[in-house]
Amino acid sequence: MAPKRDLTPDMLRLANVIRRRISEYDSRHRRRFPIDSTVSKLLKEPTPRRNPGIFTIRDIASRLETTVGDLLTESILGEADLEKLSSLVDFLIDRFDLMGTRAAAKRGTQFAVNEAEFVERDHDYPRPHHVWVVHHALGAAGDGIEADSGSETTEVLHSIRDVYNGQLRVIRVIGESMAPVLRHEDKIIIDTRRTTPRDGEVVAVYHHRDGGILGYWNGDGDAAQLDKENSGFPPIRLEATGGWTLWGTATRIVDTPIARRPRR
Repeated sequence: MAPKRDLTPDMLRLANVIRRRISEYDSRHRRRFPIDSTVSKLLKEPTPRRNPGIFTIRDIASRLETTVGDLLTESILGEADLEKLSSLVDFLIDRFDLMGTRAAAKRGTQFAVNEAEFVERDHDYPRPHHVWVVHHALGAAGDGIEADSGSETTEVLHSIRDVYNGQLRVIRVIGESMAPVLRHEDKIIIDTRRTTPRDGEVVAVYHHRDGGILGYWNGDGDAAQLDKENSGFPPIRLEATGGWTLWGTATRIVDTPIARRPRR
């Protein structure tokens, strides 16, 4: 029987990385990182008996806004490894419908308007949100990268911890009617499950004559209306008799252009 591996050096290395990340967290947020009993045990002369397990490390990494690989001091994957991993993820997504696209289709959540017939006004045609979303990674862990494979180009987005589930869509904002909250060319997530918004929430509506409209939901009165953030744009009345479809509620900005500094 092979002797058990001495885990003490690994545990000491893990404790040292956690201490550094806690210090960086405190500096970045200007407040102390909340140390619970699990973290406290890891920082007190760790021994193999206190091997925390991968799920505990994942929770600590999330709270420290880094990655498991960073805490375990794993080396950064090279381009070849990333391509292999990407191919594996694509296979698993397709094989097991991990994105939930087919399940969403069965629930009738697909958009009824053909893309070629979609009239653009305040936003373009909703796109599937094909991304893995992670926190910014620190130090040797590199940057968190999200591959927006549903868009024409792959872009780096650092935003939320979530995985596309078949009911999230991305739209591109057109115009300045919701500025400065939403700017022209911003990309925002639409949650198609949320079709009964509360007053004041930003929603995406498709008017069968006027096209895609964004605005603050205002359900008072006989007919709803969409209020605009920009005072230069009037509210949009939504007829009680129909003629429009509420796609869903906007939840997050996932990408926004960075403007060049004006010449002085």
